[in-house]
Formats: sequence, C-alpha cells, structure tokens
Amino acid sequence: MFFASDNTSAAHPKVMETLMLANDGYTPAYGADPFTDVLTERVREMFGAPDALVYPMASGTATNAALLAAMSPPWGVIYCHETAHIEVDERGAATFYAGGAKLRALPSLDSRLNSESLSLAIAKDRAGHDIHAMPPAAVSITNLTEYGEAYTPAHIEALVDTARLPMHMDGARFANAIAATGCSPWEMTREMSALSLGGTKNGAMTAELAILFDPDLKDAFESHRMRGGHNVSKARFISAQMLAWLEDDLWIELASHANAMATRLADGLEERGAELDYAVDGNMIFARMPLEAHRQAWRKGAVYHPWEDVTGLAPDAPVLARLVTSWSTTEEDVDALLAALD
Repeated sequence: MFFASDNTSAAHPKVMETLMLANDGYTPAYGADPFTDVLTERVREMFGAPDALVYPMASGTATNAALLAAMSPPWGVIYCHETAHIEVDERGAATFYAGGAKLRALPSLDSRLNSESLSLAIAKDRAGHDIHAMPPAAVSITNLTEYGEAYTPAHIEALVDTARLPMHMDGARFANAIAATGCSPWEMTREMSALSLGGTKNGAMTAELAILFDPDLKDAFESHRMRGGHNVSKARFISAQMLAWLEDDLWIELASHANAMATRLADGLEERGAELDYAVDGNMIFARMPLEAHRQAWRKGAVYHPWEDVTGLAPDAPVLARLVTSWSTTEEDVDALLAALD
C-alpha cells in the first residue's frame, strides 16, 4: 500500500539488465560513448526531430534549470504555472542557473497554464518594458502537471500562439502524459524548444534527458551544464537505462499501467465518498476525505502524504492527500488500500 511517490519505486528489471551490459569494458566519457550515440538517433526518430541534441542527465532539477538558463538571459522573465516544479520545488534553481532571470508564476482554475493569464502577463511585461524592466523570455509547462493533469497538443498550441516565445516542457512524467492522451511524442513537443524527459519516476534508476529541439541553444546549455557540475562522466550508464526504457515502448507500457492503477484507485476512492480536486489524467490522485479516514488507512499500513497541515484538525475535517501510483503498483496494492478505508 505504498502510494507516497513514483520516485520511490524500484527500477525495472530490463533497465537493470541493460546497466549490466553497459558495465562491460571501456568507452569514451562525457557522452561520447556508443550508447549515447544510439540513444540520440532513437530520440531523433521518436520525436521526428533529426537535428535534436540529446544529453544524459542525472537530475530533473538540473535538467530544467540548465535548459531554462539557456533559453533566457539573466534579465529575462520565464512564465510558468504557480504550482510548477520549477517554482515550488527546486529552491530557485532555474533563476540561480540563469543568473537572475525571473520566474513569473501564474494562477489558473486548474493546474495548467492558460492562455488568458499568460497573455495578460506577457502584455503587461511588454507594455512596461524599458531599461528598468525585465522582458519576456520563455515559457515553461509541466506535463503531467504537478497535480496530475495532462496538456494536450491543442492546449500547447494555444499557449504557443499566445506567447510567441521559446517553450520548455518539464517532462518528469512525460510518459504518463503520452499514455494518457494517446498522442505521439512529436505531437506533444513539436512546438517546444527544449524538453526535460524523465525516466526516473517510471522505471529507470537515475535517468533524465535534456533534449534540445532548437540547436541554437547548444552552446548556452552545454556551458550551464558544465558550470553547474552536471556534465556526467560515465554517461553511458544513463544512456543505457534510457535505451532499455524506450525499447519496444517499455516506457509507454509502464506509464499506461501506472495510469490504469490510478484510475482504479480513484474510482474506488470516489465510491467511498472521496472528492477529487483535480482530474486524474495520469498516475496522481488528489483526494479529499475526512482526516479520520486517512488515519484509518495509515494505521493499517498505507503510505501516502496529506497535502495540507492536519495539526489541530477535527477527525471529520476534510483533508486533501496525494496518492501516486507507479509502474510497479499492483491491483492487489490498490484493493488493499481501498479495503483499509472500509
């Protein structure tokens, strides 16, 4: 009954097997190895982007920060949703890497950036722009969002038409978004300048990719990556993980399973009176139940996090909690949690 985070799940056996293969012999360092060469061609084919540049990374935060720093000058504004990981969970990494660029976090009725608030914010910054102000530089969106909702290509196209700025996608749960929407990687990213592609939450051990669809970002990105200490020496071990992850669409299979387990869990929670604050598009559920119901599940061994402070609340007070499924979540895990609530 472990639903705390997909970060806590194990690596898939096929990923571990490929790591052992990569551990044989010697290869050049810093991404000049055959594994990274093959991975680059695989990614280019998958995204329909023959000029894309692919960089193995070990941290999603570093990937986001180095990409955004390459996309914005130190005096630029990067627009994102107020719940975005770069705004809430990365301790200012993007602005640190970019040497002072500003994150402008925008609200919406759900967890997705919307065209109306983005348009107003950009117009305001452009109208007031002189040497004293910071000009618009880039837009960053997260897919799936931090609250488990998916952007579709139509959502993204509307944002692109509004902003007319370079676009970055934080794809820590990109596989879950692709599995949820049924669209192709090309359809989801054809308007992007850069993508942070995450494997760690979906079956990899430690594996992220920085993908540059705009080759003009190369020098800036490589410089920020190097200065930030994220030019990985033994990159073959990350590339090997991602090759196994992508082989025969394993990444989609794993994400589809995680999504299906979240749907099963969400349906069961609603049957027991829970209210869902956000659409369950992928593998994250934000469910509101009486505090005593959560405590009952926790006493029986369920592991997940309340998403608000419960100090001093009455037992019948409704409390929002986050529950996350992963590639390794089973139907038995889901049904055990639901039974713990009965």
